[in-house]
Parts: sequence; structure tokens; C-alpha cells
Amino acid sequence: MVFFSSLRLLLALLASGVCAQTFDWTAIEPSEKLGWVECFDTFQCARLQVPIDYSNETGGKAAIALVKYASAAPPEDYQGAVLFNPGGPAASGVELLQFLGPYMAAIIGPQYDIISFDVRGLGASTPRVEFFATEAERALWLANPYANLASFVPAMTLNLTNDPLAIGRMWAHAQILGEMAKDRDTSGLLEHVGTENIARDMLRITEANGQDSLLYWGLSYGSTLGTTFASMFPDRVGRMLLDGIMDVEGYYATDWRNEVTDSDLTLQAFFDSCYSAGPNGCAFYAPSPSEIEANLNDLYTAVLASPVPFYTSSSYGIVDYRILKNVVYTALWTPYTSFPVLSKGLAELAGGNGATIYQMQLSGAVGFEMEPSGQRFECDCPTSTSPSYMNTWEMRLAISCGDGAQVTDSVADLESYWKEASSISSFSDTMTWMRAICSGWKVHRKDRFSGPIAGDTSFPILFIGNTADPITPLPCAKKTSAAFPGSVVITQNAPGHTSLFTAPSTCLQSYIRAYFEHGTLPEEGTICEVDVKLFPSPLDNGTFVEAHTVDVDAELFPAAP
Repeated sequence: MVFFSSLRLLLALLASGVCAQTFDWTAIEPSEKLGWVECFDTFQCARLQVPIDYSNETGGKAAIALVKYASAAPPEDYQGAVLFNPGGPAASGVELLQFLGPYMAAIIGPQYDIISFDVRGLGASTPRVEFFATEAERALWLANPYANLASFVPAMTLNLTNDPLAIGRMWAHAQILGEMAKDRDTSGLLEHVGTENIARDMLRITEANGQDSLLYWGLSYGSTLGTTFASMFPDRVGRMLLDGIMDVEGYYATDWRNEVTDSDLTLQAFFDSCYSAGPNGCAFYAPSPSEIEANLNDLYTAVLASPVPFYTSSSYGIVDYRILKNVVYTALWTPYTSFPVLSKGLAELAGGNGATIYQMQLSGAVGFEMEPSGQRFECDCPTSTSPSYMNTWEMRLAISCGDGAQVTDSVADLESYWKEASSISSFSDTMTWMRAICSGWKVHRKDRFSGPIAGDTSFPILFIGNTADPITPLPCAKKTSAAFPGSVVITQNAPGHTSLFTAPSTCLQSYIRAYFEHGTLPEEGTICEVDVKLFPSPLDNGTFVEAHTVDVDAELFPAAP
């Protein structure tokens, strides 16, 4: 069976007009027991009732929406359910498992159910976190680049270097949004949507499935959720695979600057691989990697002075410095699928054609939501009882700012923060927005969990890090592993964000299966290569998509049934 090796291609299908399947979640009565019903053709769904406030079990209740890709093994071979969190914070597990479930099952084996969920407050889980009175109000807010501060791609990266008013405007909008969120939180939910309570929900899901210990696969922010669980419940860890490790200490300190430590290293991979591909393989080729870098810098300078307009009968906009910087950074997350298209777009832009770059910023939804700058507000999908929009944007703020240490930075404080962060990476702008938005956040539960992130777990954790990850650098994996005795870091020798969303690696997949199936860990220092190349073929006749699919089946794992 053939699957896309990158989530980006799957999300591009959605952006091109393919509507997600709908399901009437209200038809399922929430319960403290898991009652599964058929949904989404080949999946099963349930709603688990949990307390909103775990310190008051008799108080208000939340209903967690879960989706399951069921085990294909006979009952005697069944080994339980693996919980999956795709990151974000607040990426929809219900949506993403529908695409990733078969691929993940092919890696870990058929003896497991794979369960994912919309975290409390998100998507199909109820009640939902919502800041805006109407969807139109929300669309108008997100259309303002100084107000849309939490697009994790980052779809709203600002030009802090050349716009002296940007930080002040970000700060002002953050104050308004913080007041708005607090004022409209009539249910008191915002205090209880943080990572600590999501971890408690995972324990309830595990127990409701009849398991004593958590089996877990977490990506990106899912690593923060996983290590938080392991710190709170170290004796309840059965298997824990964490891929793309955040700076967890920085996260809880509301200081994200170290997340972009390796972003320039990932960009260097573009320069190097474009040069190696040659003029027939990379459209933005130049006689040396340094010349490719210089040509990109020249493009930044050119569009800063003179943005490039783009118009067709179906869309329009301009490619300016902010859009170009955003597209380049977004491409670093999924280089094996994005670099060929990026090189084509850069070459066209150098000739005055911004079509490809502009379309990349419309469809490049690595951050798991379809709300990039410039996209028109319209409803193409049929009316259903599902939520009218995915509230990832709101939940990202509620979780991240609510988890972190309270910050009340002034504009001057934020300017100093940005200048300090600029010494770490040329993409430091992408992390300054998080500090800015949290400076206005008003809802912090006093007794919330904030660490320490450490523990002697009942089973060792397996960490995965790419050699050049633009948002979860490999040193964070090694630093976090040191806090969990017996854990191991395995490295995938590839640029991109997380191994699962980067490129297939038979080597790495074999270690993952061995970990889940037999509990065996790789030797410390193990490095796995990927099975595909950057710029594998010229960009014509549809070879881009064909070059980035991978056959994932029992042939990769001869021992599999």
C-alpha cells in the first residue's frame, strides 16, 4: 500500500478543495467507558467523559472526541492501544489519524489499535475554546498580520527587522486578545485546557481501554505532552516514542527562542542539496551553495523594496518580504517534498513571477490548519453537525500561554527579547510572536504543573531527532533524554521537522517496530539514513508527487505477519 512520505502533500489535497469527512459526534453519548461506533468509513469513534477540573471530579464535565484505527491482529495477538498526539499544540488528532493511521500501523505492526483524539477544548471535543462571537469576526481578526500571532507555520511571520512598528502592534493586539479570551470564557474552561490536564486525560483513556500503562507516540509538542506525562506518572509508562523534541524547559518558561537553533542548518541543507542536484535537478541552481544563498538574500532585498503582485481569476495577492520569508521557513519543515517546489518558485520570483511562491503560502499548511494569509473566507464544505471550523488557533494560545510562566513584557522588553533571539537564528522572528502573544494572556491557573521534567520511568523512553530540524533541534532531544534514566536518542540523518513528516527510513522504522513489539532499544548514538533523496528528479510530468511516495508494507519488515 502506498502512502505519502510527508504530511504536507496530504494537507495540500485538503487545501485544494477536498473536504474532510464529516461525522455526527452528537450521536455518541459521552461516557466514562469507551463505547466505540463506526465512523469515517474504516475507523471507530468514541467520546470519553472526563472532569473539566480534576481537583473537583463532581463538577463540570468535558467530552474528549477519540478516533481509533483498529488492530488487524487476531485477539490472541492484540497488545493494546497506542495513543497518538500529532503536536501543535492543538493539532487535531481526529483529523490527522484518518490519514496517518494506516501508515503508522504498517510501522508498529497490526497487533495495536492506534487511538488519537482532539485534546480538551479542541475540535470535536466539548466544550470548545472559542474567543470570537462569530466566524466572520474570527476571519477578520486572522486577516490582520499583527493580530494573527499564533500561526505556527508561521503563516504570519512579521518583518521585525525592517518594520519598526511591528513589535508594538503585535504587543497591542496581544493585550486585546488576552482580554477578549478571558472575558468570553464564560464556562471557566481556559484554566483547565493545559498540558497537565491533557496528560491526565491520556491516563483516563488508557485506563478506559483496560490498560495499566500508557503506550504513546508523540510528535513535536507531543514530546512535551509525553515528557509531562512521564514526569507526572513515571510508573505508568509502557512504551513512549517521542519524535521531534521541544525545549521543554523553555516551553514552560514561555521562552521558545531555542526551538529555532537549527533552522539555519536546515536552510543550509537547501543550498547544499540544490547545488548537488545541478541545474537540471534544482531550478534555483547556482555554481556554489554560497551563491545560491546570496541569490536568495538578493530576492529578500528585492521584494522588500518592490513586492511582486500576483493575480489570477481565482486568487490574488502580493509576494513581499514577509510572505517570502514565511514560505522559505515553512519549506524547511518538509524539505523532501518542499525543496523542489521552493526552488521552482524562487527561480520564477527572480524573473518577476510570484505565482508559485504565493500558492505555496496558501497551501503550505505544515501547521495543520488552513488559514494562511490571503486565503479567502468562504465555506465550501457541506453543512454538517461537525464544528464549523477547527479552533486550533485559539487552542494553541490557550495551551502554550496557559502552560508557561506568566510574562508581562512591555514593547521595550519584547524588542530586547527579539534582539537576543536574533543571535540564535535568522528566523528568530518566528519565535518572538509567541512571547508577544503570551505577554497579553490573562488566564493562568495558580497550581498548574510546570515541572520539573524528569523521571525514572517504568519503561525507557525512545527519543527521535533529525540532524537538522528547524523547530525541534536535536540537542533538545539529547538534553531531555538525560533527565530520563535508561532512555535513548536515535538520530535520523535528514533535515526537516520530525522523522514521520520528513522522509521514510526503513532503518528507523525497523527500530520503532522493535521498540513497540519487543521492547528493545537501539544502541546510543545510532544514526539512520532515509530512503529518498532531496531533489531526486526534475520537476516535470508529475514526478514530484511520484518521487515522494513510499511503499510501506510487510516487505519492509520480513518478520511481520
